[in-house]
Amino acid sequence: MNIHEYQAKSIFKDYGVPTPRGIGATTPSEAVSAAEELGGDIWVVKAQIHAGGRGLGGGVKLAKSIDEVETLADEILGMTLVTHQTGPEGKLVQKVYIEDGADIKDEFYLSVVLDRKLEMPLIMASTEGGMNIEDVAANTPEKIVKVPVDPAIGFQGFHGRELAFGLGISDKAEQKNIISFAQKLFKLYMENDAEMIEINPLVRTGAGEFLALDGKMGFDNSALGRQSEIADMR
Repeated sequence: MNIHEYQAKSIFKDYGVPTPRGIGATTPSEAVSAAEELGGDIWVVKAQIHAGGRGLGGGVKLAKSIDEVETLADEILGMTLVTHQTGPEGKLVQKVYIEDGADIKDEFYLSVVLDRKLEMPLIMASTEGGMNIEDVAANTPEKIVKVPVDPAIGFQGFHGRELAFGLGISDKAEQKNIISFAQKLFKLYMENDAEMIEINPLVRTGAGEFLALDGKMGFDNSALGRQSEIADMR
């Protein structure tokens, strides 16, 4: 079972995983109300479907006014979005997520997945944020950092340092931020019986903070009996 970005981010927030503020909407008028509630002067209008590559398919757009939020929401809602993960038939967009704009300095890839060969969770990260991770693995595998975490000992400081060094993060404050981010994400993964969490992109802001600009979560059906709140998101 997979859940939408807005659902994943609600779980992120429960665990203190830094995430931009956002509000879901199913009509252009709801999108306008969401943008007004968030405030500011720049928003992102994001299609909510179970597939990656939404931006390239025209499902993620930047709005610089309330009127533009309404126009973009009207364009995206009801469209059949075709990406490399939907197949040629695409997926119908029935909901959008209106999110605060972010000060993006760099983009990374970060995920926690189950490595069946190692029989333990694996934190994977890359400096190639925003890219299809399968393409990165095929063309530049040296740019993927892999940090296995034995559940018997849990996430430790050395796991975080290996992650930070692997991503080339040398600033001490930024190292502390990325380690804290990964530690919270791993706790979320374990406590919710997740099979996969993917953040692409994870962004570093101009202030040296890290934000989950996207969020995907998947669960094995066998876990849903233990996770009733997750099952209710189906």
